[in-house]
Amino acid sequence: MSVDTTAGQEQDKHSQTALTLRSIAFSHYNEKARWALDYYKVPYVEYRSLPLCHIISMFKYRAKTHTPGAGASGFVTPHLTIESKGYSASEDKNKEKVTLNDSTKIVEFLSDQYAAPANSNGRHSASPNLYTNDEASRTKVQALEERFDNMIGPHVRRVVYYEILVQSPSSVGRSLGQHNNAGKLQTWIWSIFFPIIAYLLCKVMHINEVSASRSRDILKREFEHISRVLESGPPGPAYLVGNQFTAADLTLASLGGLVVGVTEEEGYGAWVPRMSVFRPEAKAFLEELRQTTAGQHILECYKLHRGRKAPGSSYGFKCFGLW
Repeated sequence: MSVDTTAGQEQDKHSQTALTLRSIAFSHYNEKARWALDYYKVPYVEYRSLPLCHIISMFKYRAKTHTPGAGASGFVTPHLTIESKGYSASEDKNKEKVTLNDSTKIVEFLSDQYAAPANSNGRHSASPNLYTNDEASRTKVQALEERFDNMIGPHVRRVVYYEILVQSPSSVGRSLGQHNNAGKLQTWIWSIFFPIIAYLLCKVMHINEVSASRSRDILKREFEHISRVLESGPPGPAYLVGNQFTAADLTLASLGGLVVGVTEEEGYGAWVPRMSVFRPEAKAFLEELRQTTAGQHILECYKLHRGRKAPGSSYGFKCFGLW
């Protein structure tokens, strides 16, 4: 198959589907899904929300998502809708849409649908399969992805939320509602009711000094372990599995980016505060993780593999463009 044929097939595949991502803009789990969309250069519309405000945004979609696990919210994001174009009104509507509300399932779906065929090459071909074309390697990638989802994601969220909701609510927390992270009405709600929102989020997610300290210790150990894995690999560019960028690297980078100070300018898909605005203790912790081999790997992944939104992508707003 020629490179031009492959490129044509990918363009045709993109034109046959309409993808809509509903997200909490600065959430690292949402960044994971957004990264995969941008990695495969898939056009999509993103509807952004802020925490708690997202309950209103997601209310009509709750019944269409899978049954939440124990303690999980029915309004979970990221939420990706894949809608086939060109169906007639007489056709089965159940065939028109696929909805996914789990970042790992979204990455798997996009890799299965849009990855370059095995052994294809050339500058016009699609990005490689994020799970590799080797079954043994795929198993390793999935195991690492699950580990990072469970051991990096929740603890990053707790550490970061503790800093912005408890330690620096005025100087940092309120700013997350600005910078195009949501519509103007949500920004107003976030700013006016921020003390109440911060209190509720801390209660629901059990965020306090004790839990944040425990999460910091867990993240240190995880970054040390990941650093040893990267350092034990063969000479040359280091990746977690084999010699290519995979879903394991993407998951580590997207979920761990916030605790090594990755900013929007460095590739993060939404506005997040710089390390310099945090209190000295927090800055020291972030800098410590940033300087590890794992932290440097995260920065390198953003530099080399974090694409931008594909042409045709846009942001969606509701309520006369305000929400």
